[in-house]
Amino acid sequence: MSFEEPFRSLDREKIYNIHGEELVSPKILVVGCGGAGCNMVNRLTNIGIDGAETVALDTDRQHLAMAQANRKIPVGTNVTRGLGTDGDPDLGRQAAKRSRWSIEEALEGSDLIFVAAGMGGGTGTGIAPIVSQAARDQGSIAVGMVSLPLSEEEARTSAAKKGIEELNAKTNTLIVFDNNRVLSLAPRLTPEQVFSVTDQLIAEIIKGITETVTLPSLINLDYADVKTIMNNGGLSFALMSEGHLDDDPERLVRSALKTPLMEADYRGAADCLLHVTGGHDLTLRYAAAVSSALTRELDPGANVIWGARIRKELTGRISIIAIMTKLRPTEAEPRGSWW
Repeated sequence: MSFEEPFRSLDREKIYNIHGEELVSPKILVVGCGGAGCNMVNRLTNIGIDGAETVALDTDRQHLAMAQANRKIPVGTNVTRGLGTDGDPDLGRQAAKRSRWSIEEALEGSDLIFVAAGMGGGTGTGIAPIVSQAARDQGSIAVGMVSLPLSEEEARTSAAKKGIEELNAKTNTLIVFDNNRVLSLAPRLTPEQVFSVTDQLIAEIIKGITETVTLPSLINLDYADVKTIMNNGGLSFALMSEGHLDDDPERLVRSALKTPLMEADYRGAADCLLHVTGGHDLTLRYAAAVSSALTRELDPGANVIWGARIRKELTGRISIIAIMTKLRPTEAEPRGSWW
């Protein structure tokens, strides 16, 4: 977080620091890859996002037509004829390579690119690594936001494991959400409801990270802070939780850490980006206490950068988003975790 807190003029397109120097807002892009990725973009569009544009990429023209994005790009139509990949990641990869120019043109000039996809299918698994590599080739920060299939889907789980390994090598930071964890927390949900919950969480976290940079905050986080954490984050852990301002900060953080959406050892995280959002009754003392409580759960040498923002509709409540990077995965679970 910068000591030179930026402030905004009445013209929201212009941002200045305390010396009156104009700051340029980063260009942030959210790219939905394949059916699941486009669903995540749809969720993001429905909840609204301030400061980012969206792109939908798909090999299935019918599904792409239903996407709610600023821009829609059919991928590899000369390979798939617009009919999808039938779950074949190799076909998705081939389609993306054929459409590489269109993908690069859509990414051009972006500073931070979220690559959203579901792992295990053909299109998302095949094209997300190519999108990520194209982003990095042009100097952008590529952050993968992906979901894993349910363990009962054996073929998709095997494809997802390979896809994750490839994507981890292509992104600056990779955040994985395991649908099996959602199902374990809410076992009565149908598979469709599980996917919907995960899509919503991914959309909310993308929105949260983006708006910490693009909207004025009580304690500002700027793009340089995000870049510091995300540039070489590797395999990472995302945490999102809500509570009440009368909750003890220690208990609030511990409760949030008990319900992770990825099985990983967060205590070994090297870096952490934390943003606290509350109503007009949120105090700096309380926000700092939340930051301190989370910091104590991490490696003693972890670099924690935090900020806080006010949203009037959150009066009496608090929302925290944390991205903990450079993690080591835990041992595989008997349930069939992708590890």
